[in-house]
Amino acid sequence: MPGSARISFNCVTSSLSSLKNCQSYINTGMDIATHVALDLVESSTEELSQEYRTMNMEDVMLEYAAMDRELNHYMRAVEETVNQIKREKPENIPDLKKLVQEKFTALESKNSDSDLQENEKYMYFKDQLKEMRKQCKSYFKKIRII
Repeated sequence: MPGSARISFNCVTSSLSSLKNCQSYINTGMDIATHVALDLVESSTEELSQEYRTMNMEDVMLEYAAMDRELNHYMRAVEETVNQIKREKPENIPDLKKLVQEKFTALESKNSDSDLQENEKYMYFKDQLKEMRKQCKSYFKKIRII
């Protein structure tokens, strides 16, 4: 189209790359939270104390899962909006911020708390805790027998 607006998405692409780095920080935080929770279970001498301490770490993991989900939704909204604009090649430059916000809001409206518990790292966290508790329970039983 002669005279149609030409839109460069270099800045958007660069920003998405930065957001993907943030995602790696979230993953690192989840890994650290898992290790801390396992250390708490291992160093605790009572089952009740283990349970209480790891419940707090479970909340931390759910917060990380929520951040991960929100970040994924935002990146998806940006990518879909950019692809749509590239396909449609509008004559006038659209309000990118508004379009992204609409897509993001639509994605976020489908959220449920159960989604967070299906996060891969959260599920791994729960499995690791369960296994560590089993090992500690077995260890405590042996100590009491001896």
